[in-house]
Formats: sequence, structure tokens, C-alpha cells
Amino acid sequence: MWPFKKKNKKFEKSSRYVKICPRCNSINVKISHQGGLSGLTALGLPTMYKCRDCGLISYSFPEIDLNELKKKQKIKKG
Repeated sequence: MWPFKKKNKKFEKSSRYVKICPRCNSINVKISHQGGLSGLTALGLPTMYKCRDCGLISYSFPEIDLNELKKKQKIKKG
């Protein structure tokens, strides 16, 4: 018997992760080109991100599954 269980991939949805702003919970987050070399990941430097809604600039923006975000938004509205 094989020691590992096979996953049933028929029902798995492909997950897409998006960055979310910790201040305003917006997904309108883009790479910030402020600071010159901050967008170059080839050099091993951390990438800075900027929220276009509230203007927060930081190295760390949490990521959330897009399907999970839609579920939370439905719960808030309903």
C-alpha cells in the first residue's frame, strides 16, 4: 500500500492570491517604484508595495485567497 494519500484534484479550484491593505482592506495594491531599486527582486532586495486607496507604503502586505475574500464580502453585505 502506498503511504501517501492521493488528492482528488477534480473538485479543487485554482486559488489566486491577492495582496490586501492592512489599513483599509483594499485590494488596490501595486508595486511602489519609490526608492529607486525597491522593485528589483533580482538583487534580493525586498519589494515595496503601495495601497492606491489610502496611500500606505510598506514592505509587507498580507495575501488572501480571492475566493475567500469574495465569501467575506458576501457575509458583510448579507
